[in-house]
Amino acid sequence: MTENWKPYICNVNGKLASILVNLGLRDAVPIVAKPWLLWIWVYLQIPRSDGLSDSKEAPTLYEIEDALNLRLAHSCQAIACGRITTEGKREFYFYGETNKGLHQAVDQALFAFEGYRFDTGSQKDSEWGHYLEVLYPSEEDAQRIANMDVLDALSEKGDVVTVPREVSHWIYFSAEKFRNLFREAVISAGFEIISETNSEGALPFGIVVARAQPVEQASIDRTVIELFHFAKRFDGEYDGWETQVITQ
Repeated sequence: MTENWKPYICNVNGKLASILVNLGLRDAVPIVAKPWLLWIWVYLQIPRSDGLSDSKEAPTLYEIEDALNLRLAHSCQAIACGRITTEGKREFYFYGETNKGLHQAVDQALFAFEGYRFDTGSQKDSEWGHYLEVLYPSEEDAQRIANMDVLDALSEKGDVVTVPREVSHWIYFSAEKFRNLFREAVISAGFEIISETNSEGALPFGIVVARAQPVEQASIDRTVIELFHFAKRFDGEYDGWETQVITQ
């Protein structure tokens, strides 16, 4: 199975949460041989005021994660699928062949980490509902993850994300009438129409729009989600963005 771990920020049960999930499992789930959802909640010693983890505690949390991965793989034939950090705790989630030996494995894994409180539990989840409905990103969160990938590529090239520049976006529609409605909506929202294309397939009517802006994460997320919703309204699909690299 592919390893493709991605982080994103969202709300879980109305609280700010940071999720790290292995997207590479998506095409394989549910894995029939691993029907048991196993969880370990480790309570942070120095949580931030927003309930997320502090960078000072990160090295220890990574060591805890490694220890849990090793012990649960051995005792429960379990694989890690994701984790949630929220409300002063880090929640580790696994799917295993069995839940037998879980508590002993967790005790052994966390024995060396003095002072850390934890809770653990399990339940049958043959359909992998927790992975699909809680850990796996929504369509909007998937857009934010894609934005992070582009920003990482820009960062590697030395881009100064705070500098405004033209950002181009690609959107595709099932019918020309929907593209026309989208065009009117985005022009009113301050976007410029760069080009339009007609091709074949399920979404043959393409359009490229642009607007000048900085590309920090929060700024580009707002723009992308705005266009994502415009596209959805008119039976279209948002297909990403690009911009020039600005190094000074």
